[in-house]
Amino acid sequence: MSETVESRSSSCAGTVVDSWVPKLDMVFESDEKAYQFYCLYAREIGFGVRKNVVKRRANNTVYARGFCCYKEGFCRTTKEGKKPRPDVRTGCGAHIIVRLLDDGKFHVTEFEAEHNHELVGKNQETQMESINGVGAMAKVGRRNFGRQFTRKSILSNFMPSKSVDPSKLGSDKALVPVEGVDSENWLPKIDMEFEDDDEAYEFYVNYAARTGFSVRKNQLRRRTSGLVYSRTYSCHKEGQSRKITEHEKRGDKLVRGPKPYERTGCLASMTIKIMKNGRYRVVEFEPKHNHPLVIPSKLHLFRWRWQRELMGTRANLMESGDDNGKPLEPFDGKKDDQDGSDTSFPLISLDCRNYIPSKRAYEALPGDVGALMQYVQEKQLEDPSFYYALQLDRNDKVASIFWADAKSMFEFECFGDVLCFDTTYKYRDYGRPFSPFLGVNNHKQTVIFGAALLYDETKESFVWLFETFKTAMAGKKPHVVFTDRCEDMNNAIAAVWPGTIHRICAWHIYNDAMKHLNHVFQGSTTFAKDFSQCLYDIEDEEDFTSRWEVLLEKYDLGNNSWLAELYEDREKWSLAYGRQTFCADINSTLTKDTMGSRLKNELDLDLNLLDFFKYFESMLNEKRNAELQADYRGCHSAVKMPASKMLRQAANVYTPAVFKTFQNEFELSMDMMVYLSGQVQTTYVYKVTIEDSPKEYIVRFDSFDNTCICSCKKFDCIGIQCRHVMKVLDIINIKELPPQYLLKRWRKDAKSKNLVGIQEIELENENTLGERYSHLRGICNRIAVRAAETVDSYAFIETLSSEVMDQVYKIMKGKPPERH
Repeated sequence: MSETVESRSSSCAGTVVDSWVPKLDMVFESDEKAYQFYCLYAREIGFGVRKNVVKRRANNTVYARGFCCYKEGFCRTTKEGKKPRPDVRTGCGAHIIVRLLDDGKFHVTEFEAEHNHELVGKNQETQMESINGVGAMAKVGRRNFGRQFTRKSILSNFMPSKSVDPSKLGSDKALVPVEGVDSENWLPKIDMEFEDDDEAYEFYVNYAARTGFSVRKNQLRRRTSGLVYSRTYSCHKEGQSRKITEHEKRGDKLVRGPKPYERTGCLASMTIKIMKNGRYRVVEFEPKHNHPLVIPSKLHLFRWRWQRELMGTRANLMESGDDNGKPLEPFDGKKDDQDGSDTSFPLISLDCRNYIPSKRAYEALPGDVGALMQYVQEKQLEDPSFYYALQLDRNDKVASIFWADAKSMFEFECFGDVLCFDTTYKYRDYGRPFSPFLGVNNHKQTVIFGAALLYDETKESFVWLFETFKTAMAGKKPHVVFTDRCEDMNNAIAAVWPGTIHRICAWHIYNDAMKHLNHVFQGSTTFAKDFSQCLYDIEDEEDFTSRWEVLLEKYDLGNNSWLAELYEDREKWSLAYGRQTFCADINSTLTKDTMGSRLKNELDLDLNLLDFFKYFESMLNEKRNAELQADYRGCHSAVKMPASKMLRQAANVYTPAVFKTFQNEFELSMDMMVYLSGQVQTTYVYKVTIEDSPKEYIVRFDSFDNTCICSCKKFDCIGIQCRHVMKVLDIINIKELPPQYLLKRWRKDAKSKNLVGIQEIELENENTLGERYSHLRGICNRIAVRAAETVDSYAFIETLSSEVMDQVYKIMKGKPPERH
């Protein structure tokens, strides 16, 4: 049966407006907008849409697109015994073709309005989209039929002067409207945007919890790179329930029983799609359900897995508060007085009363605590100083786990001035939330000061973890701490380590960017390099600002909210704003480290936690063996001494890795030019430049104490003197570095510290037996860690211990014991 646009228009009682009917030479900003317009037209006329033809140029630019009726073409021959599909194709020729012309816009060059099949009427459409409908529009229409017809911003050039209510486009009287939403802030809307698909999911779950239904993750579409570009979340009653077979009814082998609720084919859903700015936009939203919604007093009747999702969402609402900022009260087990139904809800009352507000995304699995206890017991047999602690929540579930051995504690004593708390498990899809405490040793190698499994990410858990770490490290605090961008973590550091500088780790930011800007990384071969330069290489504030603006303009990221927030925090992470803070060059060290990628597979939830502990232990031993080898090579390897006196001094003092950095700076200083620009008493001011470069550096040299200060602040940041100072010293005939510029932490003897004064604890303050014992045990542990590295040092300490005990016995014999 043939039907044209004109006849269909009259049958729709004038609902089609002429401006909504495609015409030749009609203009669209893009092929996607042309597609959306044709879908809107199809919705009114009564057919579904297929994307048919796409033609591209050599540079991958689309120059022609064709969209056709969903009954275009012909179906394959139906096999015997199978029913034909309800949307059997009829070879319909209705279509539209748009082409890219010289003005950069898409023009309609072909339009065929006539269909060779019966179009779907309004009443038919309602019937097919109802709960019992399995016809063509229930399947095809749900996917393509009238897609995104409410997006007025996109169709503004083609909407009639008098706006049309989208709800009147179809007569869905059988569907139940959504009620009971407290505020429009919780109601999804077309064109609403989210940072990622997880944020959109959480928003829809919150909306569902307030409305009275649960959520299914329905459709997921990815590009070949793995990037999610489209996602649909639907009502839990979407689709039809599975029928129980006769075999299952007899009870021979009931593999999977019926669910406690029936699916009704509900079409309520929300679809999001990624935009060019990297954010996800709501492109479809259907608020109507074809089943009764659940009132709060009946939520206890839900007895399936999705109930926990609903309960968790209500707990999040309790934590975040209502729209006015007022905290929501937990359920107390009493019903609303307006409802005469059952007044007891044991599940809700129990869950909400014991709920600890948290951002917990991980849970300890059964057997994890047993694996931990087995591991720590074995470690304590080997190392009596091994330290571990557990944090439990109010339900006696594990919230956090921390552990560190004696070697880690000793490393922190030597190199704990700079600490990085690594939480990259958030970006690398670790199965378990493994978070090590990292640092840099005198060989510029990564060292592990301790480790944690952080199942809970609240300020309380961070405070507990940092306090536990401080206790394990005998009260020593770092000079600077690098972490991810997290307000709770920032507040916890301020509470536990007042006076410690908190910086955001650029290495963490890069990992975070791989998640938030994945579409940019995938779509450009130069963005990674440009973004890395902004993170790691730019030292001047003005240069950083200009390069950042160029980055945003080059990759069209001016409206990206994640980058905007990152820029607001630039003083906490940008090298240009943090040169005065010593960081031991930790970012470059962590960038080269492969520990995270090696541990990822071992943290899989399908593997036993005990196996992870064993693998972690073996990897830790590898790192420590590499450190021992570096110690040996630094002290015993024969190195050809350079001709320069300053280089010879550095080669004798620094470890080989640090000397290599120093030598590079020294060689670069050869091309520098120096000009004396002023003098104030004993302080001389020099300008240092390089040929053909307008950049100038100011070096101030005080002849009274040989103090050198450079405007580049490289020594303040890394602890290795810069090329500008070296050139000035050479000009004024100082051929060796002043000793204050040879930092102990970079020297070969960095681990040979004064063990008595290492913690700067005054003996007279240790009045109790426990305090004296704890301090002496720390000294003995550090001696044991170093002495155990070689057989000779081990034998020496073993022999000396007898002499020490004899001396202690003589002291105690001549003096009465003190009160505890």
